Amino acid sequence: MTRESKVISALVLVCAVILSLLTALLYSLNWSHLGVFTLLFIVLYPLIWFSWRVWRFWSLPLMQLTSYTQMLKEGEHRQQLLAAGKNELFSELLSEIESLAEVKSREQQQLVTVEQLVSQIMDSWHLPVCLFNDKKTLLYSNNAANTLIQQPVLQGRPGEEMGFCWQQDGIGHPAFAAGWEVNTIEYHQQGQSYWLFSALNISDSLNQAEITSQKNIVRVLSHELRNSLTPMASMADTLLSSEQFSPPQVRMVLERILQRSQRLLGFIQQYARLNQLPPVNCSWFDFTSILDEARGMLEEQVQVNYLGEALCYGDAGQLSQLLINLLKNAVEAKSQQSDEDPVIDISLYHENNQQFLTVKDNGPGFANLDNVLTPFYTTKSGGSGIGLALCAQIIRLHGGELIPQNGENGAVVRISLPF
Repeated sequence: MTRESKVISALVLVCAVILSLLTALLYSLNWSHLGVFTLLFIVLYPLIWFSWRVWRFWSLPLMQLTSYTQMLKEGEHRQQLLAAGKNELFSELLSEIESLAEVKSREQQQLVTVEQLVSQIMDSWHLPVCLFNDKKTLLYSNNAANTLIQQPVLQGRPGEEMGFCWQQDGIGHPAFAAGWEVNTIEYHQQGQSYWLFSALNISDSLNQAEITSQKNIVRVLSHELRNSLTPMASMADTLLSSEQFSPPQVRMVLERILQRSQRLLGFIQQYARLNQLPPVNCSWFDFTSILDEARGMLEEQVQVNYLGEALCYGDAGQLSQLLINLLKNAVEAKSQQSDEDPVIDISLYHENNQQFLTVKDNGPGFANLDNVLTPFYTTKSGGSGIGLALCAQIIRLHGGELIPQNGENGAVVRISLPF
């Protein structure tokens, strides 16, 4: 039973009790039936009027407050409600509701202003932006998105009808494939999920990076070719300018030309190897076995200390080559510093779906950390500058990171690999 029904029932019950008591009193005074019914009829009207006034006094303020709050809910803040009568409780409640409505009105106005400002900024922004709800329905798209999608973009339409596709890593669209970096942000507001799609044109950056890379390649190749061909041309010119050729002189010139040619061919092979690594074939393998294999490839006596996991996840062949390069670099660096035997400490451990491999030596450390991973850059006599660059490329293909550092007693190479 509702509160209204209870109030009505109480008023009817009070009226019935009053009429019953009055009837009993009249009969006790020996009134006739006609007199009793006449008096009851006369008394019934004021009772009904009084009950109606009580009902109106109780229900009218509530009805007015209900209507007023409904108007506020619909955004109509200009209407005011006058307090009915001198009910202080009603007046206080009305004052609190009006204060709350005024606060909400200011907040709503600020929110509308911010939304309009954000909408204007987004519309004039050069990056395409789209907003979808959890049902994949388009809620908003700025002018850049409307222009680049090249088809009618209507709010309220499913995103899939306009070419958007929901993938595991976010939202995609054929218009933002090559040369675009796509970002998708999922956020929640008031229990609803939303998807914010944006795209950044990186074709200019990619072209600039490609041009820079080509310039670096040309610079390195020109340097190596010049270093090899210039002496060869000089020796050949000297030999041809001589009127008489002695066999020892010819042999010496040809031997030097052969050495320079072999060095140049070796450089070309190393460069091709750096840029033609096959895709990784990852699996679990025995790390200690490839460590023993890499240790056996060293010609000098080396102390290798290992501490860590027995198993590793990755491409065993490529990681074996990585270990060989790191060990050789450590041995060569130590041999150029002193006659002491090289000592290499290697550790491997797993944590939070990551593998952490650390290689430390007791050499002089890296001479120039800024360029240590630059291909063909070397500070060692006779070095090619390929070893660490190849190691970094192998780790990148595994989705990991290689960080060279200088420790207290030598070089440190820290590697992180996912599994």
